[in-house]
Amino acid sequence: MLRYSTCSASVLFCTLALVAGFAVYGILVFFLQVGYMNKDDTLMCLSGPLEADDPKVLEVLRNKYLDPPMDLPYRPIMHAMMNLGKKSHTWPWINHYIKLLFSGHRDGFFIEAGALDGVYLSNTLWLEQEMNWSGLLIEADAINYEALMKRQRRAWSSPTCISSTRYPKKTIFVSHSVRPNSQIMISPWSYRSHGHELDDDIDQSDFDADYRSYSEVQCFPLISYLAALNVTTVDLLSLDIQGSEIKVLSNYLSSSSGVYIRVIVMEYEYDNMDVYFMTKMKHHGYILLAKEMDYIFVKKRDRILQRPEVREILRFTTKRAALEASKNSTPTSNSSQR
Repeated sequence: MLRYSTCSASVLFCTLALVAGFAVYGILVFFLQVGYMNKDDTLMCLSGPLEADDPKVLEVLRNKYLDPPMDLPYRPIMHAMMNLGKKSHTWPWINHYIKLLFSGHRDGFFIEAGALDGVYLSNTLWLEQEMNWSGLLIEADAINYEALMKRQRRAWSSPTCISSTRYPKKTIFVSHSVRPNSQIMISPWSYRSHGHELDDDIDQSDFDADYRSYSEVQCFPLISYLAALNVTTVDLLSLDIQGSEIKVLSNYLSSSSGVYIRVIVMEYEYDNMDVYFMTKMKHHGYILLAKEMDYIFVKKRDRILQRPEVREILRFTTKRAALEASKNSTPTSNSSQR
């Protein structure tokens, strides 16, 4: 009887010791995994609320999502149809202003989001080729990005999108292209330029003739790209991202990154500009220089505003804004009779 009790106690002791051992082992493995998170774990975290300048975010962005500039001859578009439709866009208007603002200014830095193939409707190619600028080209559509890499631009490039939040995230991206056998006589890139993040706030009723496809894309806040490249001054930020421009700029204005952006060119997809956003831009020291379908902002007291031709444009824009404000504030005849 004594021998049986001793044996039972030994078995119980061994069982408890084994359970305790497994518990200690599990705790050790957990802390080792937390303390030594590898890149795959970091990639998984990019869909969550990591800060824009988190070292893990910047490491992954540098190693996985940034392609360096190419030191090779440019490869132009060879197909004649590729240039069709350029004049029907606002590209000539933007290109005119970019040359007016930056002629003679060499060795600047640009960011162009919605870069397409790096040539068609590009707001930065002239700066790179003629003014020796460097920069960053961001294009979320995989087919567009493949074509962009073939152009051999001398700028950094990234197959991602700028996050519409203050954190890295993954999103569904909507790509547009011409339907097979379509008889539309316009450049295929004109359709491909309408890619956008899948968002209820974005008008998705583009063209009847286009074909849509969907993919998952990694997005980073604007500040992440700049921190990864150690850039503190951006001479030109060009945003053509089909509806997410205000969110991207609002996040930048709300950050305390210390990054200085001199000129901002942004597309706006809607009829009336958001009044709160315009007030926010003014509060952060940006002046509206010109507007069409696109808006051009310049940082207040920037040396560009000292150019005589720019001063004249600013006077015209200020006068037009005053007239529009006066017209909007004048009561109609019906309201005055009330």
